[in-house]
Amino acid sequence: MRIPLTLPELGVHGEAVRVSGWLVDRGEFVIAGDRVVEVLLAGVTFDVEAARSGMLVEITKPADAVVSRGETLCWLDLADETAGSIKDKSEG
Repeated sequence: MRIPLTLPELGVHGEAVRVSGWLVDRGEFVIAGDRVVEVLLAGVTFDVEAARSGMLVEITKPADAVVSRGETLCWLDLADETAGSIKDKSEG
C-alpha cells in the first residue's frame, strides 16, 4: 500500500516554502520518525518526518520546488514494512 508524505502545517501563511534537500533517496527504507526531506521557509529549515515506516518509492517534489501545506512531497510503500520489521527482529 502506498501513502503520501505531505507538507505539514508550519504555522505561517503567505510565505513560500521550498524543498531544500532530500535526506533519503528513492528505494531506501525509512522508519516512522525518520527525517525524509528538508524544507526552507523564510531562511529557516524544517525537517519533514515519515509518519509510517516504508520504502520511499517516488519523489514528487524535487529540490528547489515551491510547495504548499498538504501537497504530496513523496510516496512511501508500506508493503515492505512487514519485511523490514521481520528483518529487524531477526537481527536483534
